[in-house]
Amino acid sequence: MRPMRPFWRYYGGKWRAAPLYPAPLYNTIVEPFAGSAGYSMRYPNYRVILVEKYPVIAEMWRYLINVRVSEVMRIPCVDHVDELPSWVPQGGRYLVGFCMNDANVRPSKSLSIGKRRYRELGHPTEGWTEARRARVASQLNQIGHWEIIEGDYTDAPDIVATWFVDPPYNNRHGACYVHHDLNYEDLGEWCQTRRGQTLVCENEGATWLPFNPFDSRATTTTGLNGKDKRLREVLWQRHTL
Repeated sequence: MRPMRPFWRYYGGKWRAAPLYPAPLYNTIVEPFAGSAGYSMRYPNYRVILVEKYPVIAEMWRYLINVRVSEVMRIPCVDHVDELPSWVPQGGRYLVGFCMNDANVRPSKSLSIGKRRYRELGHPTEGWTEARRARVASQLNQIGHWEIIEGDYTDAPDIVATWFVDPPYNNRHGACYVHHDLNYEDLGEWCQTRRGQTLVCENEGATWLPFNPFDSRATTTTGLNGKDKRLREVLWQRHTL
């Protein structure tokens, strides 16, 4: 099965970087910091369990997992969330809001100026457009078997699986996320008790696990000043039962 394109970026580029990470060794993937599920989107036919503490993201995933294709195709193309008809549920409104500026950590109300310019330059999926709507609708049947748990990473089921742990990074860039106040010592101990294949992502300089350089290429993310910044990834991995 072909990998899916991300529904929205949610302040990162893990979907682009996912092919560089080790492939899953188990039929179940658990992402305890779900976000846009960039790793799992590369392997949609696997059993996927997402855990997300931010209620907005959790509600959007519940919507995407359960909504019918025909309903998504009925959502009109708008440039402001308040223009949506009343029948569009909250999860759908969050989805449209993220599409308005899908590099943001919170859904936006209206299409950003930058997105308008990109659209004018011939990018048809900027905002909630016919092209973006069709992309979302075409991928829904691939995630109907996924699961979403709204809660802390410790609420993830204690099972043998491929664990893709991508928390807010322990630096000023991680502070952009809504739920970024983590005890990284506790998180590190928790990661070391996972059974199966565990992949933990961080930014260069993190010390709460014995991270190793991951790839010579850097990941582009949006900084606090709104400008792109090159960040170098590190990775801790272990395979144990």
